[in-house]
Amino acid sequence: MRLVSKKALVSVAAASAAMAAFLAAAVFARELGAREAREKIAHALGFENAGKIHVKSINPVGNDAVVEATVDVAFQLTNDKKDGWKATEVRTGDRRWESIELAQTAIRKEKILRTGAEMGSLATALESFRRAHGSYVEASSGAKLIDSLSPQYLSTIIRLDAWSNEFGYKGDRSSYRLVSAGPDGKLGTADDLVMENGKLIQGAVQ
Repeated sequence: MRLVSKKALVSVAAASAAMAAFLAAAVFARELGAREAREKIAHALGFENAGKIHVKSINPVGNDAVVEATVDVAFQLTNDKKDGWKATEVRTGDRRWESIELAQTAIRKEKILRTGAEMGSLATALESFRRAHGSYVEASSGAKLIDSLSPQYLSTIIRLDAWSNEFGYKGDRSSYRLVSAGPDGKLGTADDLVMENGKLIQGAVQ
């Protein structure tokens, strides 16, 4: 009978693990190369020519990837007598120009909708917490709220709104107020998104 030492078994296991990691990395590399990254970025930005995208590095992060790239792009600037020079359009094709203001408006709307949806998820988690404990989370900050809800009532941690600002929260046993500072990043202004006891009372809903 052939005997194999524990040390040899450990070495084999380590080699197998290393090979599995190498194969996983190789599969990932095949899944996202520089060419595909350029094409995906160009498509996302609305550029006709992917050659304007220059990929410097691709770094896998779990199932995602961080792609560092530079973009060759032309802008049209307009000289306003009141405000001076202002970038108004960006060229995305040989003869195609896109309004920067329209793009900013679309991005702003998307961020508002995304933040409203995340606040809805927090409200759902708060209701689950209330049913289990007989009260809402008693806290005075968004950080304490998330710590109380996660992971039992909130499977995905939501600490920041779409503008990378922490949610404001103040709750007692029977009520709560959840706030996003909105596009301007300042609490107490007209563009705040405000939810009280599960209802969005301020902020765009469409």
